[in-house]
Amino acid sequence: MNFEFSEEQRAFRDSARRYLSESYDFETRQKIIRSEDPFSAQVWDTCAELGWFYLPFPEHQGGLGGSILDSVLLFEELGRQLVVEPFLETLVLTGGLLSRCESESSNQLLGELMSGKLQGAFAHTEAISLGSAPALSTRAEKKGSQYKLNGRKIVVHNVGAADVIIVSAKLDRDELALFLLRADDAGLSLQNYPTIDGRTAGDISFKNLEVDEDRLLFRGEMAETVLKQIQADAMLAMSADMVGSMNTLLERTVNYTKERRQFNSRLVDFQVLRHRMVDMFVATELATSLLYAAATKVRDGAPDAFQIAAAAKAKTDKSAKMVAHAAIQLHGGIATTNELPIGHHLKRITVHEQRFGNTRTQISRFQSPPGAKTDATIPTMKVA
Repeated sequence: MNFEFSEEQRAFRDSARRYLSESYDFETRQKIIRSEDPFSAQVWDTCAELGWFYLPFPEHQGGLGGSILDSVLLFEELGRQLVVEPFLETLVLTGGLLSRCESESSNQLLGELMSGKLQGAFAHTEAISLGSAPALSTRAEKKGSQYKLNGRKIVVHNVGAADVIIVSAKLDRDELALFLLRADDAGLSLQNYPTIDGRTAGDISFKNLEVDEDRLLFRGEMAETVLKQIQADAMLAMSADMVGSMNTLLERTVNYTKERRQFNSRLVDFQVLRHRMVDMFVATELATSLLYAAATKVRDGAPDAFQIAAAAKAKTDKSAKMVAHAAIQLHGGIATTNELPIGHHLKRITVHEQRFGNTRTQISRFQSPPGAKTDATIPTMKVA
């Protein structure tokens, strides 16, 4: 695919790549995940100073007016370096929801988020519904000027560090609603744990948790529309992250086979191994092409944008796993150790593949007609 980015986009990508390659190498990343903190506050503050958090938000809200294509560029670079800071949870999910809510309180929170002072999480997945909005069991009952929430959400990434949590629930008549919660709200309990890719998540429960009605961000058809938009943005961000991993895996594998020798020859001199690396290259290029095409559809608000975003994630899921398995095979047993990033990329890809619907779920979404309200309910593995 011949896709040209603007001069500004190329400059941003190059600066992000330069900063991360110089300041966020694999050894630095390993020190971060071995620490007691879920991520590096210093790295987060630096990214805020660089203005990255202003990138995807409209200018009238104080942002830089970027599009999903700009976010895709950023997440490719984050994937290349296995960055564990919660860009997806805070920037895409929480920030994306707040930016679509034009209330004064939401704009204030969005300002804090863009300055790097606010962390967020999005609690949607449940043990039974597995992220399917029609099957949510969390309920919100109206009591005077308040709502009472009861239910449980699983694998909520970054919830342990979040200042605000946006939660999906059902109102009377099974109407979808999205609520804004504070981490210290009475009636909210949290079980935090590490995930296999070096980050953190948690299961949260609500027992008669009372929230004022002004914390109801969206309801009904508007909530369904916004949820679909956020899911599309998240699927593209995760696909871009995996494309970044694929590029790193391909580069490291090619370099390794040029240096490693067997039977008095470099590994790269064996034709069958060269063919394997060509397969890795083709898979990476195909996933990248579909990713950029889907991001363009989402940016332009095309009627089939959600379906194409689902197709992009399905393709990237399969391609990324193939590239990661090939990289491990060509490196040998050392690739599965903690000393090399190869196995860490596979773990990251495995987690991404399950979030917001696995490959089969995405294929079902792609096959659904544009504008369909139903969501796929194919079982998804809980990856922690």
